[in-house]
Amino acid sequence: MSDGVRVLMKRISKDDHPYEVEIATFLSSKGLASDPKNHCIPIYEALTVPDDPERNVIVMPLVRDFNRPRFQTVGEAVDFFGQFFEVFNLTKKLL
Repeated sequence: MSDGVRVLMKRISKDDHPYEVEIATFLSSKGLASDPKNHCIPIYEALTVPDDPERNVIVMPLVRDFNRPRFQTVGEAVDFFGQFFEVFNLTKKLL
């Protein structure tokens, strides 16, 4: 709060998404975060909920409201999926 940066805190259930924290922090690592093909939101911190070890909270910058804007053209959707597959292929090469 002291630096004025707006963040999003996302609660994650390990039962529903067992690898989300690991994948998100991997994509935020130094080697990948600087890659221009990596369009993922950086993770500032991954927290464990003290009274519930099956839940985590990841802290990331708030870049926009979750439901805005919607795709308005087919080109926007195509661009989105193109970026998604760039990251997918990038992580495949590194593993």
